[in-house]
Formats: sequence, structure tokens, C-alpha cells
Amino acid sequence: MMMKHKYVQGMNEIKADEALKQTIIRRVTNNSGTPKTSAWTFRRKIMTTVFSCVIILLIAIWGPLLVNSGDPANPSPVYSGFMVTAYAADGAPVVAQPDVEFPLGKYSMFMSSVPGFPLTLVAEGADRIELQASEGELLLWNPADSKLLPQRQAAAVQSGDTIYWSPVADGSSQPAATDGILEVTAYRDNHKLGSTLIQIHTQDHIFYSAKLMATEQ
Repeated sequence: MMMKHKYVQGMNEIKADEALKQTIIRRVTNNSGTPKTSAWTFRRKIMTTVFSCVIILLIAIWGPLLVNSGDPANPSPVYSGFMVTAYAADGAPVVAQPDVEFPLGKYSMFMSSVPGFPLTLVAEGADRIELQASEGELLLWNPADSKLLPQRQAAAVQSGDTIYWSPVADGSSQPAATDGILEVTAYRDNHKLGSTLIQIHTQDHIFYSAKLMATEQ
């Protein structure tokens, strides 16, 4: 700014036509601001580039977290860790496949070998599995001591445990159920991992079959 002032003062001391001096002063004055404008433009481009990079980095870091965030008790439906093993009439284990019907075996009120249809439930990463039956009754049974624990229509087991479903509830005067749904839900640290449905039905009240529905949220 001082150099510019001195230049203008010097030009005023030059003996020249007034119009010529004013023209030279005006040109020098205008040109003196050019470097500042260029420097500011350069800094602005750098700042814009840096800001854009920061935005992209934040999206890369926080984007997946935001997509997967929400109520921890209701995570995104990506859990597919259920494995359900049923047992056929001859006792052979049958690993259930989603949407594929599988045999539960034969039921009779006079059967003495098992109290109901056994289902072994495994849920990857789960520390608790809860079941809810629409019909019949859920039972826990220890073959070693033959101790039977009726659970009515709701029960909680550990991953790998075997639970029994009976189409007839203990002490009920209702006939054996012909259809039923078992809702199975897996939890870890009280957070829901996922759930699935097992549809059970019979046509002759003797042989029962079931279908494992696709895992859902």
C-alpha cells in the first residue's frame, strides 16, 4: 500500500499532461490488485478441494454406520444364523431347509418314548432363544431323569438345546392341534438378532410335518 502511495505521489511530481498522468496512475492502480485476486482465487480452490476431500472421507466413514444404525433391538434383516434339526419317525435327524417341508414324525397320545416332537435349535452368536407357540404346548425334557417341564406356549432355551412341541396341551380338554406356528427369536445381550417361523400341520392327526420359513427381522 505504501509503495502504491509513493508511486502515485511520484507520478504527480512528473511534468506531464494531466490526462496522461491520470491514465498511467489508473492502470498501475488496477494492475496492483491483480496478484491479490489471483492469490485469493488460488486459496479458494485449495480450500474447496480440501473441503470436498473431508466430506468424502466423512461419508466413507460414517455412511455404513448410518445405514446400519437404528433401534439396537431391531437390527437390519441380515441375520441368517438359524439351524433347526427335527427328527423323523425313525429318529433320524432332519436339518430343516428354509421353505422346504420336513417331517416331524408320528404323534400319538400313547407314545411313551418322547413327550412331543423334538426340535433342536441353534442360532449363531445367540445367548438366548425364545419360542412362542400359537397352538399346543412347549415342553422341556431331560431324558436322563425323565423330568418333564411344561412351558405352556412360551419358552426360552440356549442355542443347541432341544425343546419339544406337543399338539395337546397338558390338562387341556381341547383336541390335538392340526396346525400351529412356532415363532423362534434369537437374542444376544438382550438385542434381537433375528426371528423365524416354523409352520406345523397335519392332515390325519397322526403324521405331522413342518416348514421353516425364511429368516426375518
